Amino acid sequence: MPPKMSKLEEKAIKLLLKYENRGLLQSELWHKLGVTSREGSRIAIKLEKKGVVKRVKEFAKDRWTRRLVPLIKQVTLEPIKGAPCPSCIYNNVCGKQGTVSPNTCLWIEEWVTSSTSSKSLEKT
Repeated sequence: MPPKMSKLEEKAIKLLLKYENRGLLQSELWHKLGVTSREGSRIAIKLEKKGVVKRVKEFAKDRWTRRLVPLIKQVTLEPIKGAPCPSCIYNNVCGKQGTVSPNTCLWIEEWVTSSTSSKSLEKT
């Protein structure tokens, strides 16, 4: 079960997820949250203790500070959008030991083929 977070911590996480790979300087975070540096530091430390962010020491703007890099990623359902499995009539018997196997399912094969061909068309 994930640790309980305050509203301000949740807001900080949402901000940090926008800067997923490069993170955000601690001072930039508390400016964007509209809190004091003291409160911003406390939020950053709490998030680090909860294992949600990594605080990396960095020299920026002529002083030592910390860069907050999120350790979590934002999840999107886009890759599985339109998959036939959730609404499949054989869902309850499908699996490794089931009577129906995803390895031989024609509906999955058709979905994968159509989704990969539509993505290749979007790139051109």
